[in-house]
Amino acid sequence: WALAAGIPVCPTYGMTETSSQVATARPGERHPRPLPGVQIRIGDKGEILVRGAMVAGSALGPDGWVHTGDRGRLDAHGRLRVEGRLKEMIVTGGENVAPAEVEQALLAHPAVADAGVAGLPDPEWGEAVTAFVVAPGADPAELREWCREQLPPPKVPKQVVLVDTLPRNA
Repeated sequence: WALAAGIPVCPTYGMTETSSQVATARPGERHPRPLPGVQIRIGDKGEILVRGAMVAGSALGPDGWVHTGDRGRLDAHGRLRVEGRLKEMIVTGGENVAPAEVEQALLAHPAVADAGVAGLPDPEWGEAVTAFVVAPGADPAELREWCREQLPPPKVPKQVVLVDTLPRNA
């Protein structure tokens, strides 16, 4: 929308501990590139690590990097692809499931207006992938079947709960 209106939007990644931004895309690009003087690498479990002169010294870990808690990757062109938060990961039966991936699969269903996915405690699986879906008149079993067609088995919600709205804030 912004580009169509002639507004030069520059998607940016950053945090308070890094004096705001560390990677910014050019207008029309979707994924940001590290700014001059910024080093970004991907650590264990896909965590985005940052260092450079703009980093608050107190934010550095013992290894000299800021551990952001964000999960991502650097593509072949050095652009940062932010994929979510490490703590958002659901661990079910020893498999890691990103809630955002399950939500995107559900949102692709024509009856689904909104979706939120969480890991609920489960004695057998550790956490059960559970979807909360705004889809008036939809059948939860049909939505689970839709997910089976879109996702690997561990990512299919164990339960789909129909709700009127999902809590959102600004």
